[in-house]
Parts: sequence; structure tokens; C-alpha cells
Amino acid sequence: MSAFNTVFGETDCHQCGEKGQFEVQFKYGSTWQFEYKLGDKIKWGGNDKGKPEYKKVLVEGFGGPCPHCGANGIEFDVLIENNQIISIKAIGFERPTETDDGYVLLE
Repeated sequence: MSAFNTVFGETDCHQCGEKGQFEVQFKYGSTWQFEYKLGDKIKWGGNDKGKPEYKKVLVEGFGGPCPHCGANGIEFDVLIENNQIISIKAIGFERPTETDDGYVLLE
């Protein structure tokens, strides 16, 4: 994976179902290994992926391990609204479909 950012947040593990803290890598905003937590605003003005005027975006993420079962290499959805990181959600070990851009514009 080339330059990316990381978000730390709590969500349910796709494998064991337990809630835990996860570290999720994603490519959106200024991708320069910035570290975020849920609720933070995305930074812009560098190696940008996406556009700051997008209102609602679902970004592909990758992370783990689960603090309970140790599952790693989990695919995540990172929801961003008005440049704020709203949530992360584990979706499994393989993404059913991937986009060339690494995100889907919802609004």
C-alpha cells in the first residue's frame, strides 16, 4: 500500500463479533500517514485522494488485529461525511467489489 492514513476506533469484529479498538488504514484526503480517531476532520492540501467538497463518502479500509480473537487483514468501510470521520465497520476478509479510486461517493 502506498501513502495512506490511519483511523483508530471502536467497532465490532467481523470474525468473533466482539467490540474492540481497531487500527484501519485508508486512502482519502491528504494521504501522508496522518493518524485520526473517529470524529476527526480530514486534512487536505497534500497528496490528495478524493475531493473536500464531497459530502458523503464510503472509503475502503484495511486493518486489524482484533484485540479479542486476533483476526488480522480485515476489510473495513470508513464513512466520511462533510470531511469528518463518522464510523468504521468491519466487512470481512475480502471486499466483494473494489473501486479504482478506493472510495464510493454516496452524496
